[in-house]
Amino acid sequence: MSNSSPTQNSYSPNIKHNKGLSPLWLLPILTMVLAGWLVFKAVQDAGQRVQIHFSDAQGLIAGRTTIRYQGLEVGMVKDINLTEDLHSIYVDADIYPDATRLLSKETRFWMVKPTASLSGISGLDALVSGNYIAISPGTNPSEPETQFTALERAPSDLLANQGLNITLKSRDLGGISVGSQIVYRKIPIGEVYSYQLDSESKNVMIQASIQDEYRHIITDDSRFWNVSGIGANIGFEGVDVRLESLSALIGGSIAVDSPDGGGPVTDNAEFRLYPDIKTAGRGIAIKIELPDDNNISASGAPIMYRGIEVGQVTDLELSQGRESIIASAAIQPAFSDMLTTNSKFLLEEAKVSLSGVENLANIVKGNYLTILPKEGERSRKFVAQRKDEYKREQARSVALQLVAGNSFGLEQGASILYRGIAVGSVTQVRLAGDKVKFDTLIDSDYAKLIKSQNRFFVTGSASAELTESGLNITVPPAKQLLTGSISFVSEGAERVKEEYQLYPSQSLAELAKYNMSGSTKLTLYASELPPISKGSPLLYRNLQVGSVADFYLVDGGVIISASIENQYKHLVTEQTVFWNRSGVEIDASLAGVNVKAAPLKSLIQGGIAFDSLPGVDNKQNDKWLLYDDFKTARKFGQVITLTLNGENSLSKGASIIYNGVQVGEVTLVVPNFNRKSVEIKARVLPEYTNTIAVEGSYFWLPKAEVGLRGVKNIQNLLAQSISVQPGKGKTQKQFKLHQDKKQAGGITFVLQSEAKGSVSAGTPVLYRDIEVGAVTKVELGEFADRVVSTIIIDPSYAYLVRRNSVFWNTSGVDVSIGLSGANIKAGTIDSLIRGGITFSTPEQKQLEPIAEQGQSFYLYPQAEDGWKEWRTAIPKP
Repeated sequence: MSNSSPTQNSYSPNIKHNKGLSPLWLLPILTMVLAGWLVFKAVQDAGQRVQIHFSDAQGLIAGRTTIRYQGLEVGMVKDINLTEDLHSIYVDADIYPDATRLLSKETRFWMVKPTASLSGISGLDALVSGNYIAISPGTNPSEPETQFTALERAPSDLLANQGLNITLKSRDLGGISVGSQIVYRKIPIGEVYSYQLDSESKNVMIQASIQDEYRHIITDDSRFWNVSGIGANIGFEGVDVRLESLSALIGGSIAVDSPDGGGPVTDNAEFRLYPDIKTAGRGIAIKIELPDDNNISASGAPIMYRGIEVGQVTDLELSQGRESIIASAAIQPAFSDMLTTNSKFLLEEAKVSLSGVENLANIVKGNYLTILPKEGERSRKFVAQRKDEYKREQARSVALQLVAGNSFGLEQGASILYRGIAVGSVTQVRLAGDKVKFDTLIDSDYAKLIKSQNRFFVTGSASAELTESGLNITVPPAKQLLTGSISFVSEGAERVKEEYQLYPSQSLAELAKYNMSGSTKLTLYASELPPISKGSPLLYRNLQVGSVADFYLVDGGVIISASIENQYKHLVTEQTVFWNRSGVEIDASLAGVNVKAAPLKSLIQGGIAFDSLPGVDNKQNDKWLLYDDFKTARKFGQVITLTLNGENSLSKGASIIYNGVQVGEVTLVVPNFNRKSVEIKARVLPEYTNTIAVEGSYFWLPKAEVGLRGVKNIQNLLAQSISVQPGKGKTQKQFKLHQDKKQAGGITFVLQSEAKGSVSAGTPVLYRDIEVGAVTKVELGEFADRVVSTIIIDPSYAYLVRRNSVFWNTSGVDVSIGLSGANIKAGTIDSLIRGGITFSTPEQKQLEPIAEQGQSFYLYPQAEDGWKEWRTAIPKP
């Protein structure tokens, strides 16, 4: 084998030089063109770079988080950075060129995240593609903007454009939140998308949207109420618990109901959101004007008809002028026929008192209304009345108003009594200024008892009163003791006054009887206040005709105001005299002790009496004088003056007597030194002035006489009095006071004697021991040589005195002693005491004529033998 040598086998290439461009350069050129196109495309596809600020970067990923508009990707997050103050982050994002027109000053961005709750799921697409940023363009075109601040949640106005927008007004949010459903018969028909406080920050305004397909459900009569949470009502009927769906419990929910008959509403209509279904008052809406202090609950107070609830009060508000309270209520459609112009709504109020209980449940639940339906035209506005007012309108009772300065512990429901029988009751006790006013109702059956002069007074408590019949203790029934009552006196005309005074007691009511329009005022004056008080009776012959109203001090005395009923005012005349009638009057004399007691009421309260006493000084200026007592008043009659010559035995207070009756009294005894006499001032009692203080009246000093025939004028042994024989003629004030009684008309004779003996004025003249005359005067004869006695013989016995009659003194005892013994001669025992003159006529064949008046006879000191045996027959002419 042999090896070839390289040299021997070498090859030489044939080199050819290419003078054109090599095709290999095409590849880098194409690469550069592609890269440029890609750069151009990348720049073109990047669009507009914007910067968006977020509160945090949760869910944001650079290069993966997209920006979407209505589900279409319109941008991409490129970078995420912290702000310089480190309080937030911002992202740099590119908006694709086709979407740059979405950018303006009104453009809004917000993060969309998947959210799951019991009320529903939102952002479900984010579960697949991840969180993304939603964009909402503005409505007004403007210059492009590149700086934005993201919203925390989707803007509410986006939801508002998705159906019928409504506004709900509520006092509080009550568990409602954005996204809370609005349900109709538990079917969701809308949701809440926003809420905020109103301009006054007093109410919450909730914006909600109703889906278009359900917008016809909402009418101007629709009612919305909150169904969030659990509702419970505890009352006398038991416990009422309302439990809604679980989603409503957690997320909140609003229910709506629309009664028939409502009209369509416009966008953004406003409704009230009620706290629950009860206050929403699903039914026919009505307005009721309520009285003040009604205690009606605004949250579902029932409206009843014969014990059945036919409606509810849904709201309370003031009228436009704030002068009344207006209740919004809903009536069940089945009872719509009751809503007429003549129907009445009555306020049922709670009444709790010791006299009974009515509507006890109202204390907890509040008052409620009852409806009294009547036929009429359709109406939706009403005025509620209290029961008492309705009764007055129905003429079942008479309304009265009583006024007092105190409530006296009386309350609503207190009975009004007449003679112990309940005829009415108190409906309201209220304060009106400084007075307390009682609104009362009197049953129409007793309306005739209410008159113009009725006097009402407080009763119902135990009382004790001392009356003419004794101690009167009154204990009312136990019910009245607990609740109190009002009684009244029915007097006056058949006319009802608008207002009556209520007096604290019956006695004050009786006092007021004389202060009412049916009385006349009297003003009295006294030097000092008698034992009287306010309410003391004014008496006329022990009949009460008025009372003392008041009294007060003045200079020098006391002014007393009294009232007399008009039916008795005619008893007060120009001759009326007033005197104190209090206590017991005692008049003691020899005739006995006269005790005169005033009526028992006057003994306790004091009193004033009056009567007509002519001639008494009864006034001082224009005021009536009040005397201490009747005796003092009677003294102030006609003043007379008596002149006495001789020894005086009279003193102040001596009585002037006529036939045992006092007709006057001595008021002053003074001596008259010039005339050497005594002047006696006396007052004749007014009723006797026209009989005693006249011409012809004869006054004398009666002497006490003691004899076997009896005792006369015994009172003059202790106190001298004056007797009077009335005269006839004109009024006279000056009289002479005689020592002896004026002798009756008779025949006067004169007796002459050597000595006076026992003869004196008043010595009887006897005929056969029968008194037929008396001595009227004993005096010395003209020449003082004898004693002249004047006698007067009764006219019926004057024929016994004959011309030859013999007169002798039979006074004393005549004792003579001689050899034959002692001879004692004596007259009658009466003549021994009183003295006496006896006369007789001698026996003759022919009877002497009757002695003429004034004939003088000799008065023998004693009778001679035989004179007493004369039995001269003297026939009576």
